[in-house]
Amino acid sequence: MQNLFNLGLVISVLITSLLVVLISIFLLYFSAPLIFGGEFKEFFTLEWDPLNSFYGLMPMVIGTASIASLATLFAIVSSFSFAVLILMFLPKSIASLLEKFLYFLSGVPTVLYAFVALFLLIPFANDVLDGKGLSILSASFVLSFVIFPTISIFLLNSFKQVAKKSLFAAKSLGATKEDLFFNLILKSSKKGVLSAIIFGFARAVGDTMVALMIAGNSLKIPNSLLDSARTLTAHIALINANDYESTAFKALFLSGLLLFLFSFVTVAILRILTRSKSV
Repeated sequence: MQNLFNLGLVISVLITSLLVVLISIFLLYFSAPLIFGGEFKEFFTLEWDPLNSFYGLMPMVIGTASIASLATLFAIVSSFSFAVLILMFLPKSIASLLEKFLYFLSGVPTVLYAFVALFLLIPFANDVLDGKGLSILSASFVLSFVIFPTISIFLLNSFKQVAKKSLFAAKSLGATKEDLFFNLILKSSKKGVLSAIIFGFARAVGDTMVALMIAGNSLKIPNSLLDSARTLTAHIALINANDYESTAFKALFLSGLLLFLFSFVTVAILRILTRSKSV
């Protein structure tokens, strides 16, 4: 049975690795004419207008970075507070129930968050913000709820890894809950906290439906949080390029390659953090 289990693990690893390699080859194949065609820099200009042969991806890159960064900031504040509440201040029965609820929330489809926000949040935001409900601010706020469970689970698991002997010793010396958390738990969980933030940001970058339905999908560079924006994932979903040889079609694969590289870098950073002995 053990040999069969090990064989299954090896097969799973081989299949997953093969899929990653095939995806990377697929993206590189369609992106190569743009990368090595002498016009690579033009795809990082500030305008996307295929009718006039402008294929700049910078509005989408900036939109992605803006929405993901603000959403991660919102989620960090709420997740950190929620994790501390569960860990330090609630009875074990309630804390266990809320922790299970976090795992439930992490499995809720993103489109449900966007759908509910579109009919409840956006009309209210339009009234308050003079018709600017579909914006970076709204999309970031909704997206923060999507990545909130992920960051909270990472933080809780990291906080729980602190040795119980150290906690008992600190309590016996008269340490308060605040002392325990800030001077012992938090300092011992730096790698876990950083990993949670990085993973949450990566989750925000990879989301499609919230940005697609809430951000407004403007192709211009946003100047404020109340402007509309488009992310790379939403751009791939929205652009309809039927001509496989067209530049617009190949530019979508360049967008996918950028997202793929970001995922690769994110995983590499997380691996380095988990292997390093100190931060």
